[in-house]
Amino acid sequence: MRMTLIHYAAKYRTVITRVLAVFLILFLLLSTHSWKHDGVITDLLETTGIFLLGICSFGRLWASLYISGYKIHHLMDLGPYSMVRHPLYFFSFLGAVGIGCVSQNIAILMILVLFFLLYYGPVVMAEEAELLAYHGEAYLQYMQRVPRFLPKLSLLEEPPSFNVQPLIYRKAFLDAIWFIWAFIPLKIIDRLHDAGILPTLFYLP
Repeated sequence: MRMTLIHYAAKYRTVITRVLAVFLILFLLLSTHSWKHDGVITDLLETTGIFLLGICSFGRLWASLYISGYKIHHLMDLGPYSMVRHPLYFFSFLGAVGIGCVSQNIAILMILVLFFLLYYGPVVMAEEAELLAYHGEAYLQYMQRVPRFLPKLSLLEEPPSFNVQPLIYRKAFLDAIWFIWAFIPLKIIDRLHDAGILPTLFYLP
């Protein structure tokens, strides 16, 4: 079957996201914001970012618990999948906003939000088309019942127990926890700019 550009984007989304991450780190190494580093804006952004990164990591681990090993061949509608069709993307979006806030760089925040909306929007559509083709009427009913991206908490349904595939879940755990670890290099870069060790080639609003 001939692959479209969107399907390539979906297949290589992890690689593309990592390339963007490297670009943004280089961007941060050469720039900083123009307001006071120890002011209210900085504290508010950092606190908000840490809060969102915590929710993101928990949410991704929760979603991965259900989806690891069941992604395509089993229609998952339990746990977070009972209240939103794409919980991994929803929590990842919160993580992207969190990283932007922790970076204390409005340009980084805007780039991450725009990238997520413009890139992952079509990826989500492509994945839904694939799932619809595979599961047919069952997935169509699921789409009609569960919102695509914004969770509806009243729909939450969790079983008393669930069979987890530990080898697959371990990889998913590492994919989720890096959102928290991202705080460390961002904080180091910020401190190096404060100390004058890293050159600042341009300032941002």
